[in-house]
Amino acid sequence: MDMSTPLARFTDHCGIITAAILLSASALLTGCGGDSRSLAAGEPFPITVQTDWFAQPEHGGFYQALAKGYYEEAGLEVTIVSGGPNAMTLQRVLRGRADFAMNRADFVFKQASEGIPIRMVMATLQKDPQAIMMHADNPIERIEDLDGKAVMAIPGLTWITYVERKFGIRLNILPHDFGMERFLNNPDFIQQCLETNEPFYARQHGVEVKTLPLRDTGFNPYHGLYALDSFIETHPEAVRRFVEASIRGWEDFATGDPSPAFELIAARNPRMNQEFMEFSHRTLVEGDYITGDGPTSKTGQLDPKRLQELQQELIDLEMVKPSEKKIEWYWIP
Repeated sequence: MDMSTPLARFTDHCGIITAAILLSASALLTGCGGDSRSLAAGEPFPITVQTDWFAQPEHGGFYQALAKGYYEEAGLEVTIVSGGPNAMTLQRVLRGRADFAMNRADFVFKQASEGIPIRMVMATLQKDPQAIMMHADNPIERIEDLDGKAVMAIPGLTWITYVERKFGIRLNILPHDFGMERFLNNPDFIQQCLETNEPFYARQHGVEVKTLPLRDTGFNPYHGLYALDSFIETHPEAVRRFVEASIRGWEDFATGDPSPAFELIAARNPRMNQEFMEFSHRTLVEGDYITGDGPTSKTGQLDPKRLQELQQELIDLEMVKPSEKKIEWYWIP
């Protein structure tokens, strides 16, 4: 069994945007001659969606919408491009090779605060599936208990600085190797995981685990899609149609038969098997990751109040510099 994990998709693929990249992106955006696509042309409007990893159930709503013809009904011709460890998804959006790409709300805000012209347009997951995973008999019960402990994680991710500053602790970060061999072979080993993924593989190898969900610390960003400001401003109706058709797909994936999405996912990623996809889907549904569990939560929703709270929290923790200018980093039709 392949023991690599999908956590790389939650890295900030362009973690630090240099001035050179920003300037080159700006030149590309202003000098490419414009976007000639039009819904009025009588042909399906072409849209490219860049995912954050190889095809898997965490992308299920998009594949469900594609398989069941929801995009076609909306007058769209949607192409889903798989990501991977070297996908460089933000660069693909900045260069106009993808119209939408996946990432977390904290990533989008941090990039927008640095002048990168992107906005979040919808949520795929209302709750963050990132967690700390350890063997079931490990005595650690709280995030605070991790003070001074070695944790295999992706260096530079927002949650690390967030928990260190909020709880006054220090983590000894071991760079993630996107495998599970060390975890399986060492009962004291601790690593970052996705609740929809790594626990399945650990149990497949006879290791019972427990997790500390990062959302329980207060760090609970949306996972979703973002797009260039210029694309949103030029094609607001196409964006609206795409978001509505995608939400329809996610609702159907969560509450109906996920088989259409599974078939496309398995065809595009041979490493996906039925047992794992059913585990991941069940975890997404039973954990209310897609729909949320709040009284006003709903599939695809971006709540401005929640987004502003995340923004202020990152500023208060000095993870983002405050700005006198309002930062436009999400789009709600």
